[in-house]
Amino acid sequence: WGEMGNKYVRGSASRFMRPDDQIVSVREGPSATLVHVAHRLNGITLFDHLATNAYAMTANDFAARRYMKLFVYLPKALHPKLERALIVGYGIGSTAAALTDEPGLVHLDIADISRDILDLSREMRRGPARNPLDDPRVTVHLEDGRQLLAANGPGYDLITGEPPPPVIAGVVNLYTREYFELVRRRLAEGGMATHWLPLMNLSAPAAKSIIHAFCDAFSDCSLWHGSARNFMLFGTREANVANSSDQFAQLWSRPGT
Repeated sequence: WGEMGNKYVRGSASRFMRPDDQIVSVREGPSATLVHVAHRLNGITLFDHLATNAYAMTANDFAARRYMKLFVYLPKALHPKLERALIVGYGIGSTAAALTDEPGLVHLDIADISRDILDLSREMRRGPARNPLDDPRVTVHLEDGRQLLAANGPGYDLITGEPPPPVIAGVVNLYTREYFELVRRRLAEGGMATHWLPLMNLSAPAAKSIIHAFCDAFSDCSLWHGSARNFMLFGTREANVANSSDQFAQLWSRPGT
């Protein structure tokens, strides 16, 4: 009788909607129910919001774009030449856009288990001007990022991970020492790794255990603040950074960044 769409999905999405907001689309995929919400003010879309299984998973408002692009901008400011990169967990594509905007990028692998998320990213009204998935340097892998990391292949200059929070069923495997060791093994010499640490739904002991696991894999680990309670773990494979202050500041002088 249409109750699922008219009542239950709308009731679920209303937890993070204001009166002027709009449900753009709903998609039932093999791994999740996805709901795209446009957040509006006076009839104008301010930003997009994607919920999976009733969890507000990702958005492209200013604060979200700020921390998601940090996963690329900090390594870019430090690494002499980011040519090969891997993203585990696509989301709306803000981090991928920060990489494809980089003219020196040669190849980008994107690993995600949901084709529906990749497809829905194309309808985000406030998304990047050019969809990163259309970039000829990008290869999409519809599989668990761990499988891609476990395979043999050339090393990456950057591996960045923004999987769902570890409180989501099955995702904790992407926040373990074993996973972070896989990441380090697939980095090229001097390569860098960044990984999301969502403190909004982690207890202090859980957050400390993830940090400990990351630091077990990366002896030069550090923790950076993105926005609100979104933090970023950062480590390298024996990077010997010797950038001048002018090199470090280049991103701040480029119109695109």
